[in-house]
Order: sequence, then structure tokens, then C-alpha cells
Amino acid sequence: MATLNGIVRFSGQVGDLIFYRRGKKDVVRRKSGTHQLSENSKKSAKDFGEASRNAAYIRKAFAPMVKAYGYGDLASRLTKRITSVFNTIPNSAAGNKKLFDGNLKLIEGFEFNADTRLDRLLLHQPKVSWAPDGLIELVFPKIELKHLVKTAPQSDAFVMQVMVFDWNVHDGAYEILKVNDLKVAFSQVHFPGAKLHVPVAQQGERILLVAIGICYLQEQFRKEDRRYFACQISHCYHIKDGVEVVFTEPIKEEAVPLEEAQSGLSWELGEG
Repeated sequence: MATLNGIVRFSGQVGDLIFYRRGKKDVVRRKSGTHQLSENSKKSAKDFGEASRNAAYIRKAFAPMVKAYGYGDLASRLTKRITSVFNTIPNSAAGNKKLFDGNLKLIEGFEFNADTRLDRLLLHQPKVSWAPDGLIELVFPKIELKHLVKTAPQSDAFVMQVMVFDWNVHDGAYEILKVNDLKVAFSQVHFPGAKLHVPVAQQGERILLVAIGICYLQEQFRKEDRRYFACQISHCYHIKDGVEVVFTEPIKEEAVPLEEAQSGLSWELGEG
């Protein structure tokens, strides 16, 4: 920015120069140019936009869990986690990356409540497995209640909640499989064990996300202390026509040293 000291005053734009008055001074500045993004930057921006949309889609699908358990800038943390999945996709796909092409297992362990991890409260995680007949099975064994969950001060019971997000990655259609709450009173000494079968569609290419939440009750009311509620995306599956797709890390090409790459006749140094 420059100051005009002459007698003649200007206002408006002349070429790339813009004249205007600031307070009691006449000043001039150059019009900012349009910054052109490189092709790589455009591709990166497109992929980040895709990752952000996927994160928003997951938040929408798990809206009840987000409302009940979300704490600590969940939106940005989830976008960061989804972006890490996109980063596992080879650069050759830049600008056209899709979530199902990356390592979806990186989504597992995402905590809705940034302050409290699920494993701090749920001491014994359920065994979760995908069956070829189109079922997701969750199994809790018979166990002493004190080894299953952490007790919370002045709590009468705990509630376990499960949701399954079944997402067709090609047409965008999805289904939320809501499971009835499992309520257990702390007056019990032994937990009798529990099993849950969740049927999911097998046709097409799908992403299945399992979220498990736990909270505590005091006189039938939920304790709102964020130290005593947690929710986690515990499992993620990539299913194609009923078969789980296992992510394979892309092979990284290593540069071959020049001396190793040469296979022809060699020069003999010295006098001829």
C-alpha cells in the first residue's frame, strides 16, 4: 500500500491499481491476482472434499449416538480419521479416491467422546465377527459383572447400546440397524452372557460399521458426567457380494541404486 502526496486525487481503479481514501489519507494498492491451483492441489482438494462428505455421512447415520455420546469436536476428529483412510490409497488414484479403496480398519477405535475411551468403562469387549451367511455376530461370555464393566459412583445399572451402519458405497443407499438397549442392574453378581445376530444385505459392495456405547443410570436417569459415558466405532467391514474384502497395502517402489541397475560391460580405468 502506498500513500498519495500530490495535489491531484484519484479514486477507483486504474489498471491493476486501486485508489481510495483511508481516513484523511489517499492511498493506492495493487489489485490482488487470481491464484491458480496446481493440478495436484486440485486433486488433493477434491479428495479432501470426498473424505469430508464421507465423514458427514457417517455422522448423519449415527446421529442418535453422536447426540448421546459426542464430545470434543467430533466432526473434525472424524474427518481427520476418514482422511487417514484416504491417505492409504495410492497416489495414482489422486482426484478420484473412494473410501472403500482405503484401509477401512483405520476407522475402528474412533471414540465419540474424546474424554473417555470405551475400554475404560467396558472392560471386556464383545467378540464381533462377520459370518458368510450375512450376519454380524456379537458375543459376550458369562463373566462376573465387575470384570465386564467399570462401576460408577451412585449408579444402579448400566446400559449398552449398539448400532450398525450398512452402507451401499455405489448408490449411496444405507440402512441403520438399531438394536434394543441392553440394561443390566449392578445388583447382579454374574453376567449371564449375551449373543446378538444382526442380519445385513449381501448383494453389492458395502461398508458395515458397528458402534457400541455404554452409559450409567442413577434412579433410572442417565449420568451426564462425561467420564461415565463412551461410544466407539468398534468394527468396520468392507463386504462385496457377501465376502469380506481385506485391504492390501500397495507395494512401494524403491529406487534401484545406479551401480546395481547396470548390467552391461564395464570400463576399466587406467592407461590404455
